[in-house]
Amino acid sequence: MKEAGFAHWTSPNTEATNSSGFTALPGGYRNGNSYFYELAYFAYFWSSTQYDATHAWNRGLGYDDEMEYRSNGTLKTFGFSGRCLKD
Repeated sequence: MKEAGFAHWTSPNTEATNSSGFTALPGGYRNGNSYFYELAYFAYFWSSTQYDATHAWNRGLGYDDEMEYRSNGTLKTFGFSGRCLKD
């Protein structure tokens, strides 16, 4: 799911084959105070599923792991990337 190579991702960019064709880029995230973190290290994407009134589910990809992460503890005031799907 990750873009292969090191043009945008920090080394080692483990298991970045882009075999799914998605080409995730490491946009990091923006916290509630508008500061950006983890650019070139992680890609975070909102889910369309709400966890509760102030938190939402999200997915993430890291530069040093082939695993996809899932979390429900993210405040909705944070800024994550979005993914648009064609119907």
